[in-house]
Amino acid sequence: MPDMCKQLTNAEKRLYIQALAYVLGADDKDPKSKENYLLAQIADLGLPESALKQALAKGTEEQLIKNLPQIDCTRTKRYILREMILLALADHEITDKEVESLHNIGRSMGISDEKTNDFFIWAAQGVEWQLDGIKLVEEDL
Repeated sequence: MPDMCKQLTNAEKRLYIQALAYVLGADDKDPKSKENYLLAQIADLGLPESALKQALAKGTEEQLIKNLPQIDCTRTKRYILREMILLALADHEITDKEVESLHNIGRSMGISDEKTNDFFIWAAQGVEWQLDGIKLVEEDL
């Protein structure tokens, strides 16, 4: 678990899980795997399993736009947005709607579109790096 997560308050941990649940709920692919991922994150954060039900109920764009700005620390806000973007790109696919939603959430927290774009670029570079690594192993066999 990243060190940043260890510094989150319980309320911030719950918002973090809600943010991840929102990103994972963007499509209906493999719901059991997504639930297991969230439960693992919840356990790592030291939250009770009941946090999953709350996260799924409150993990909407509107709720996040309402609740995430309550976090005082800019570093925490950026961390949560970065993790949302990273998770959104984990399957190497992202829709225009998802991009716009993440920008809306970032703006609601006072994060500029430029900084949000920097996170998207960073995450995309990571995906490219992973794909290049696969090619290195698989090519010329």
